[in-house]
Amino acid sequence: MVKMGIRDALKKIKEGSGLGFIAGREKGEIDSLLNRDITIEELAFVTSKFEGKENAIFIVKEEPKLFFRTGSDTAVKQLRILAEGLEEDDLDWEDLIVRFERVKSKQGRKYYVIQADLKPEAEAKLVEREKKGKQKEDVVAGEDDIPF
Repeated sequence: MVKMGIRDALKKIKEGSGLGFIAGREKGEIDSLLNRDITIEELAFVTSKFEGKENAIFIVKEEPKLFFRTGSDTAVKQLRILAEGLEEDDLDWEDLIVRFERVKSKQGRKYYVIQADLKPEAEAKLVEREKKGKQKEDVVAGEDDIPF
């Protein structure tokens, strides 16, 4: 059996878990991202070993040496919704501008939320697709109107 040090063992486990994208990066603090426009490059959802709840682990273009992790229920749910929307429209995280914000609940508890917008070129891409889709619908509808 080949012996490996702890660094090699950690690397092997991270890569095997689908989190290879965090290899060689240090953990960053979410607070450093607050109120900044960022571009997420890669994102994975994992279940916390300690709390059993879902966490989001991701890297951002603006901080290439770091990875980030959040267990905020609201932020994780919002990131999942965004990921599903991107997949549905065949877009990528590069097409979004994302911003983490901290808000306070009525009970005074602070938590993270996500604000996001499509980049202008991504919006234009969607508009163009919608136009093409509408043109195809018009052609098919016109064919159904033929009386013979």
